[in-house]
Amino acid sequence: MTNREAGINVVREMMGDQAAAQLSDSAGSNTFGARIAAYAVDQVFADIWTRPGLDRRSRSLVSMSVMIAMRQPHEFAIHMGAGLNNGLTLKEIEEVLIQALPYVGYPAIATALAAAAEVIKERGLDVDENYAGHRGLL
Repeated sequence: MTNREAGINVVREMMGDQAAAQLSDSAGSNTFGARIAAYAVDQVFADIWTRPGLDRRSRSLVSMSVMIAMRQPHEFAIHMGAGLNNGLTLKEIEEVLIQALPYVGYPAIATALAAAAEVIKERGLDVDENYAGHRGLL
């Protein structure tokens, strides 16, 4: 199996068939950004996500923490979805936000909370009928 195939398999397992197909098509397209997509598949997913030492759940926790600190809500949502697929619970993801709070501050957490609320809504994960989504910190 090539690095590309291994990387696409990891993407498929963590993010689903559609994400794997999109990233594979992008990496092989020979268009603007194709080399960046290829690096993501070949290095990030094939080399880093498959290393021994941390399981995928742990790597998801680390990735989400980095996205919180960098205030990257889109990437946080992608990694939250992957984390859920890797076996994380909403409670564990909430604990990541709580753990990060004193280090990154309320604005970064509020940004991540809004992204998390979208993932929760899209996946139908909040079963409380009174939940109206993230309402801010106040």
